[in-house]
Amino acid sequence: MRASFNLSDRPGGFPKLIADLQDGSLTAACDIISAASPDIPDLEAKVLATGLEALSIRLLFFVLACLGLAQEQPDNAEPATGKQVTLTEHLASLYRYGTGWMGWTPDQTLAATPAEIVEAVKGRTDMLRAIFGTSEAEDKPKEPVDIKAKFRAAFGIIGTTKAPSTNMGAA
Repeated sequence: MRASFNLSDRPGGFPKLIADLQDGSLTAACDIISAASPDIPDLEAKVLATGLEALSIRLLFFVLACLGLAQEQPDNAEPATGKQVTLTEHLASLYRYGTGWMGWTPDQTLAATPAEIVEAVKGRTDMLRAIFGTSEAEDKPKEPVDIKAKFRAAFGIIGTTKAPSTNMGAA
């Protein structure tokens, strides 16, 4: 979560970050790595020594994991319904779930991935249903908005929904 918040504050947010990464930007690669591990000395030199092409796909999957999108839904999945939220609102709601519903400390919440928070909330909801016998038909706490469908729709407009090529850094 901490990396998610840091990357969402980058100018242009996640859409620009992904576009920059696909364009082979050293700055984008270093921003992603720094969001996860802030104190790596000579980061740019290490990235260049490893090669942007070798890192690009892993960094893209890390960015998608920061958004809770690391696992793709099947094409026949039901579309998300509910109130539209911005990415910042989505991340804030995940933070509230971690610190509020789950009772985690801010540091524990920020160390968790979005997917871990969503699964923890589902587990907590299941536990409460088992203890108190609440039926599924009754009003239940809302789970975090399915940002995957919204993300695919948003990036479909700018043409970045296709799987990235493995030669992102090539000229």
